[in-house]
Amino acid sequence: MIAVAVVLSAGRVLVGRRRDDAADAPGRDEFPGGKVEAGEAVESAAVRECLEESGIAVIIGERLEVARSSASGGPIEIHFLRASPVDPDVAPQPPFTWLPIGDLTRCHFPPANAAIIRRLLAGDDRG
Repeated sequence: MIAVAVVLSAGRVLVGRRRDDAADAPGRDEFPGGKVEAGEAVESAAVRECLEESGIAVIIGERLEVARSSASGGPIEIHFLRASPVDPDVAPQPPFTWLPIGDLTRCHFPPANAAIIRRLLAGDDRG
């Protein structure tokens, strides 16, 4: 199971780019997230992964979507959770950056992110 923080703030969303040598979706854009550890809540995993990957501490809101996909290790279930930064003035660590939501049209996310991207572009960008 994968927990993903869709971090929204002032019309922007936190986006990074996977390394070109990543096992899954190399060079693709991504929201911060990662594997849920044994005994860990999905929400806690999203908070932990976001802080580890981007340096941004977040507060988790509603679950936006659950998508099923496949990765090099087999089938995966991805939980996308709305999040907001604890301090919106903190700059994210590379490769993450704040991106205006409208700029998502020029990004290249893995297919499992399609519903979330459509939702954000349609104006579901509270945060």
